[in-house]
Amino acid sequence: MTRWLAAPLLTVAMAASGAVLGAGAASAESNGGVRVMPLGDSITEGTQVPGGYRIGLWQRLAAGRYTVDFVGSQYNGPGNLGDHDHEGHPGWRIDQIDANITGWLRSYTPRTVLLHIGTN
Repeated sequence: MTRWLAAPLLTVAMAASGAVLGAGAASAESNGGVRVMPLGDSITEGTQVPGGYRIGLWQRLAAGRYTVDFVGSQYNGPGNLGDHDHEGHPGWRIDQIDANITGWLRSYTPRTVLLHIGTN
């Protein structure tokens, strides 16, 4: 196969695999940049106030022109929260978080982890 034909075929194959796999929610909502995992219990998930502290944090980061990508297996919060991904688990104890952290770190590869747990 000649080089001039290989490049377009590779581009089509990559585009097709992206269509099959789908883009994750984080890539659609993120403003790019540093992968940050909000990790914790109900205060991270936002049980009392949907989105919790993540709303104000996102707004301050965006206003300061910081680029971040919240990552995690959980997804929730209001529309004014620019990125809804997190790892907040209401009612979880520290040992439950500890039992899962290695998998989450491998799956989502955050550069920074915000740990907010055990305040109640």
